[in-house]
Amino acid sequence: MGISTADDAGVFLLQDGLALVQTVDLLTPMVEDPYTFGRIAAANSLSDVYAMGGTPLTVLNIVGFPGLMDKKVLAEILRGGQDTVTEAGAVIAGGHTFNEKEIKFGLSVTGRIDPHRIVTNAAAKVGDVLILTKPLGCGVFAQAMMTQDEVDPELYQAATRSMMQLNRAASEAMLACDVHSATDITGYGFIGHAQEMAQGSGVRLRFSASAIPLLPKVLSLAETMIDAGVAMNEISPALKNILWESQSSGGLLVVLPENRVAEFQRRAQDAGILAAVVGSAIAGAPGTIEVTA
Repeated sequence: MGISTADDAGVFLLQDGLALVQTVDLLTPMVEDPYTFGRIAAANSLSDVYAMGGTPLTVLNIVGFPGLMDKKVLAEILRGGQDTVTEAGAVIAGGHTFNEKEIKFGLSVTGRIDPHRIVTNAAAKVGDVLILTKPLGCGVFAQAMMTQDEVDPELYQAATRSMMQLNRAASEAMLACDVHSATDITGYGFIGHAQEMAQGSGVRLRFSASAIPLLPKVLSLAETMIDAGVAMNEISPALKNILWESQSSGGLLVVLPENRVAEFQRRAQDAGILAAVVGSAIAGAPGTIEVTA
């Protein structure tokens, strides 16, 4: 599996019954605390493996760091990444550091996956139900961190907790519930990743805007934040911005047969993760998105 459907990671067959799943990602800081940033960036990098239904095995640190900056900051970033990788059950096998004007950190991740159970972003079927496992709004939060003197403490706690959370439990739950398709909501935003799924699957996806979970306070903040420049009938400009904005370490958009949704939600509740039903796959023009109020 390569780049043909813009899937979340590449998959390479080693032998019958065993394949490698591989991905790489980098982030710039969206929070001032280096340890928290390290945890967020690591969770973000690992997410692509979970979206494919894989299990991370080894990672390589990739760090861009200003040469004159205090190395204690670098140590804290790496400590945050180490703790998240340990939580994932993977091992740091090395890495590479380069001199950079601004901090960048991420992981190159190698995992294992059953070649007969690869979860792609291109297998949704008409009648399937779409579930989102983290709230949206990390883009608005990141903008607020850059442009405001102080961010609401409730938003800060909710956003950092969400971004640091691994998608491991969501991945395990979807594999147990006959998942048809999945993707993680990251750089291309909710609508961008959903459109890739709709196009790859040859279906139309319908979402209910009122059902999409949001971080606290982001709707009002979005009034003055990112403008996607795309009209949506009956959808407020603020919510439109959130649906289009880039996310850092977002949740999984999971596509399930209707008869497995309740079980997935039970498993999610037991694991302490979100499982919001946000839409469905319907007949219509392939590769299109419909958002209703």
